[in-house]
Amino acid sequence: MQNSYFLFFIAMLSGFAFIQLPVANTIFSGLETTLNVIGIVIVLIFAITIIWKAAQALFKG
Repeated sequence: MQNSYFLFFIAMLSGFAFIQLPVANTIFSGLETTLNVIGIVIVLIFAITIIWKAAQALFKG
């Protein structure tokens, strides 16, 4: 799947969006910490996945 790298990158950007999401003075202000944690986990998972896929492609042959 050639487009999987692009999808992983877009998913990683969505994680950054969760981290930067302005929720102050809204009904979601209580979820700010939770949204930050979700964003950080998303970024880490997809960054590691991109690195893993790149390493596999590099050493595949």
